[in-house]
Amino acid sequence: MSNPLKLGLAGCGSVSQRGVLPNLVQEDTKQWAVLTAVMDPIPGRAKATAEKFGVPLWFEDYDQMLAADIDAVTIASPIGVHYEQAMKAIAVGKHVHLNKTMTTTKAEADEVIEAARKMGVVVVASPGNCRTAPFKRIQEIISSGEIGRLYWAETGTAGGGHEFETFRAGDDVLSNVNPAWYYRRPGGGPMYDMCVYALHNITGILGPARRVTGFSGIGLKERSFKGEVIPVEMDDNTHLVLDFGDDVYCLVYGSNSFSGPARAFASCFFSGSSGAILYDRTGLQVWGRDIPDGHREEHPVGAMPFVTGPHLELPERHVYSDIMHMVDCVLNGKEPVVSAEHARHVIEIIELGYKAAETGQTQTLTTTFEMHFW
Repeated sequence: MSNPLKLGLAGCGSVSQRGVLPNLVQEDTKQWAVLTAVMDPIPGRAKATAEKFGVPLWFEDYDQMLAADIDAVTIASPIGVHYEQAMKAIAVGKHVHLNKTMTTTKAEADEVIEAARKMGVVVVASPGNCRTAPFKRIQEIISSGEIGRLYWAETGTAGGGHEFETFRAGDDVLSNVNPAWYYRRPGGGPMYDMCVYALHNITGILGPARRVTGFSGIGLKERSFKGEVIPVEMDDNTHLVLDFGDDVYCLVYGSNSFSGPARAFASCFFSGSSGAILYDRTGLQVWGRDIPDGHREEHPVGAMPFVTGPHLELPERHVYSDIMHMVDCVLNGKEPVVSAEHARHVIEIIELGYKAAETGQTQTLTTTFEMHFW
């Protein structure tokens, strides 16, 4: 296939307006991919988006966009419709990038992977930022034995709620984006929306988990947005324990509560018999009995692919990196590093984590994946 790839964007809500669209319309992107169409079912939003970002085609119907002259779609719709939209795109031969989380169940993920295989199309499933230098370096330190035998890890995400995002404060069709779906089934809740990052990170370092157990519930039964009361249907306070085998465990939390500076988003901590590692916004903090002064700080070099120039300053650049990875795979016949198989494993953890919390019984995971760095 010749350059540039013609892209369609499904979903013109918050993540697209804040970051996906500003990244995709930069001049340096256009030699590889051109945003050709946008789609959103909210009346007026797709048209206003096309006018703002200079996109030739706009649609309020997803099937109509798929019938247009595009080669691939990036799906930034609410998580609960990812499966349906991905399957429709694959069925008509479109390559697909899916924002997190790829689907809501393992069974859906299985179908997406098998359909893509049969049709010979590329599927890239965010988030791929765990494939970058800091995570590779953590894996190297653990494997070297510098912190001794690994005992346990901790990771997770907490956020006060999407209704408080300043982006949504406006009254126009582009910024007045109702966050109600984040609290509904299917696809709502912090596990699918936020903790997916932490789960990709930890499994990207330690490999596939083997078992999961935990507790899960709802803290606030109602939310509100601009005077509208939003009933909370989906669990918003989930705490899991992952078993990675060989008596190595990980504590994972996904909560719609306030985290503050003490818990950086999707940061991870590793405790070994003679040392520990913390990864957060400042870089890597490594402690150990054999380290001079007992501590050192590292800043592994290796940014996300394609994130250069203006993209370094734009929001959601990790999403842009994954989209461009899909473009690169299509144009150059590469196998995705940001794989649907890894996404499926994380989805199974979430799905069976909820089941473990509901039944009180530890669940055995069945999926696996191969980890490759950029």
